[in-house]
Amino acid sequence: MIIRPFILPRAGCPHQCRQFLRFLLTPYNRTMATVPQIPTTATDITAGWMQQALTAGGSIVGSAIAAVDVENIGAGVGMVGTILRCHLSYEDDALAMPGSVIVKLHSSHPETVQTARRLRLYAREYAFYREMAPHVPLRSPALLYGDFDDHDHRFVLVLEDLRGMTRVDQIDGAGAAPAKTAVRAIARMHGRYWNRVDRPPVSGFHESASPERRRLVQHVYQASLPAAFERMGSLFPDRMRRLAEAYGRGLVEHTDAVAAGPLTFSHGDFRLDNMFFGADGSDEFAVVDWQVCGVRSGLYDVAYFLSSSVPVEIRRQIEADAVEEYHRVLVSTEVTDFTHEACWRSYRQNMLGCFQTLIIASGQLDLSSQRSRQLAEAFVTRTLTAIDDLDAEEFLPASAIP
Repeated sequence: MIIRPFILPRAGCPHQCRQFLRFLLTPYNRTMATVPQIPTTATDITAGWMQQALTAGGSIVGSAIAAVDVENIGAGVGMVGTILRCHLSYEDDALAMPGSVIVKLHSSHPETVQTARRLRLYAREYAFYREMAPHVPLRSPALLYGDFDDHDHRFVLVLEDLRGMTRVDQIDGAGAAPAKTAVRAIARMHGRYWNRVDRPPVSGFHESASPERRRLVQHVYQASLPAAFERMGSLFPDRMRRLAEAYGRGLVEHTDAVAAGPLTFSHGDFRLDNMFFGADGSDEFAVVDWQVCGVRSGLYDVAYFLSSSVPVEIRRQIEADAVEEYHRVLVSTEVTDFTHEACWRSYRQNMLGCFQTLIIASGQLDLSSQRSRQLAEAFVTRTLTAIDDLDAEEFLPASAIP
């Protein structure tokens, strides 16, 4: 399926305004557009391929691409896919055309692709840009072209390059100010859909807590445990190893308990490497990588972010204030049936659920690069510490305790 993006221009962005006018004024006929093959590797992304992709997506009119210089920027960051920055040069003076775009492809690691297929990760991100992105009150890159093959689970996204914004390395971790910026931003998105997941555009979108999904995640989690312990076992104190095993037995029951509370639309992989901040220190904020987005408890995003992306000592200092600020933003979006006490309890309850990504990522994903290994070690250490600090074991179902 080819996507022709319908994305409203952001205020003060002349380039997006020009792109939007082209969308309105340029007739689009799928049969007239040459549909490019989904690239297998970076070497498949040529000037000809990019010309076809941007033309089919309605994102380029009247300018010929002369050359594409491809740079791999995802090593150790995009562990479930290949992330490339493509620098574009044109045969004519194409001032309105992008100088660079981001291309996202499936992983070159077979085991990672298999995990992505089972959990519908690529399909979900493709669907997000097609169905949700224009409506979500949280900035994501503009989609210029997209394609997905459900048969072999290969996909490609050509996205706006957010390089004018700043990033913070997840291994270093977020300071107090960017951490609170991220929490406020995700609270605004959660508030928009809080207990409204039965209405468009969320209704019918991926339900992360569906019974079928819970059993599948439990199966993948338990299959990942041996490899996770083999790779990261030295980082698991004996008590946490036993708790991780017990959580596998109680995963479905715990997920059921969380899903009984308020639900909203959630990012699902809300961590520092997927975030972009305003260069001037403003509240400007954007998020990428929507492969695990869906309907779930909003406090999962908060727990996952503060545990994985904020150094332990900073998290301990700002944690209570950050959750209180999250609650204040929710209330400002007219969420009225959720007390601060319930918010804090949900935060702690969701912290136990952070075992899911920790174990599956440690056991299933490609950690062959030095950076991906360092990232995984920081992730494991911080998350296990947060689970312990918050006594999240309280929420382990009794049936899971031997």
